[in-house]
Amino acid sequence: MKRNAAIAIMFLLILFAFSACTPAATGDQTSEDSNITENGVSTGIPDDSKPAFFNDMGKTLGELKNEHPEGEFIVSLDGFPDSAAACFGEPEAEYVSYFFGGQDGDFEKAMNECGDQLKCAGFITTANVLFPDMEEDMSFEDFFSLIGVEEYEYLLGEDVKTAEGWLRFLYSGMEVMVNTNETTAGGGWNVTGTQRVKNNAPVSIADPEIVHTNQDLADAVMFD
Repeated sequence: MKRNAAIAIMFLLILFAFSACTPAATGDQTSEDSNITENGVSTGIPDDSKPAFFNDMGKTLGELKNEHPEGEFIVSLDGFPDSAAACFGEPEAEYVSYFFGGQDGDFEKAMNECGDQLKCAGFITTANVLFPDMEEDMSFEDFFSLIGVEEYEYLLGEDVKTAEGWLRFLYSGMEVMVNTNETTAGGGWNVTGTQRVKNNAPVSIADPEIVHTNQDLADAVMFD
């Protein structure tokens, strides 16, 4: 009995010595790919493929106006299937900064009165600007393989109405919408159903949490 107890004690001592020599995992380790912007917003997109304008994520509208005096208030109809988007940028630029959306209300009033609170929640641009390695026209399979996304929604049918023909998926924690439809002469869209993404397809990418906060601020002003 004494012999067994001595063996057990020796075994415990060996385990203790081994654990003491093993480096402890820390909770504050950071990766080189954490991609924290100057504004404390993590996009999760690798730095070597992230467009430069992502540095504006999280900046207030007031800050962007000071940094880009040539920019202006823009209501974009391209980034979402069922709502307009309140944006800031240059009309002919490759992208505009997105703040909040809606189907009615005084967008400009909200932008003017909440400029120091509204933060850049994302961007409205085109697929080839957001994903520079895109080919001119890609199948869904090739497109999602390129950007490393496995799950997505392709919205089709009467139930989705104005969203028919759009793609919706998460990319590095942000929600992305892609319009795969063809433009018509009258300014509308024709649903192709071909499951292909053109490189000039309208795209929006946004942080849902920032959008939600912005929307609450804007709604309190737009309908006042």
